[in-house]
Amino acid sequence: MNRQLKTVRIILLIAFFAIFFFRHDIAHCTDINDIIFQGADNHYKGRLDEAVSKFKMAVQLDPNNEYAHNQLGIIYAKKGRFDEAFQEFSRVVQIDRQNTYALLWLGILYLRQDDLDRAFKKFQEIIRIDPDNADAYYFIGSIYNFRHNPLKAIEYLKKARDADSGEPDTHYRLGRAFHNVGMVNNAFLEYYRALQLKPAYTKAINEIGWIYYNQGIYESAIHEWMKILKINPKDRDAVSNLAKAYNDLAFTAFSKGERREAISFWKKTLFVMPKNKEAIYYLKKYGK
Repeated sequence: MNRQLKTVRIILLIAFFAIFFFRHDIAHCTDINDIIFQGADNHYKGRLDEAVSKFKMAVQLDPNNEYAHNQLGIIYAKKGRFDEAFQEFSRVVQIDRQNTYALLWLGILYLRQDDLDRAFKKFQEIIRIDPDNADAYYFIGSIYNFRHNPLKAIEYLKKARDADSGEPDTHYRLGRAFHNVGMVNNAFLEYYRALQLKPAYTKAINEIGWIYYNQGIYESAIHEWMKILKINPKDRDAVSNLAKAYNDLAFTAFSKGERREAISFWKKTLFVMPKNKEAIYYLKKYGK
């Protein structure tokens, strides 16, 4: 009887510890997933510092998390911290030499440094791993173009086209890649090519608007975003961008003592976003 009791106790203890550690592993996994989700959400909403903080937490918990390292790389590139971006993407390739996303970004960063030879090697490596990678073909074609070899450039640009039937998407993705590392002229050309192929490509129109806006050409930016509303009156990005632009212009006018012009811009804000709190507040305060 004593032996049976001891056996039962041992089984219960084993079960207890198994459940405890199993739950701990689940909690650990859930914590990482929650942290990564929060980081991705912050990144999407433009809260880059908060996103960096979350993804750093994720890689502390899981040093080999490729997604978190890639996200850190992208955000660092957006913030102009290119050395740190390079380190993150390099870390991903150390973890997984087949990660074509990280390899692509390493190639792009080499391009930014005008190191065409190393960039070329990275893009070739991607094609060896993924023979249908449209982005890699396109960049190789672009390098041949920079090197004044039009025949090779055309050959690889055609491969890029053939590798991706949704060619406007290819140009848009490349535009975003250029845009993220500050190569604005290249980005503009890619967005423009996407629109030549698909005139109602609202994502490309949106990015062109941001290029104009960041260059201080506000009327052109607003014109681009208004185009989107003609295509899709409920486009959230266009509505948000227009509201921001009108509010910014209102504050600028108000700071110069141009009260009527400021009021006019706040009214335009409410026209595109009727519940905008800033415009409602300032019109109540100064709109009389």
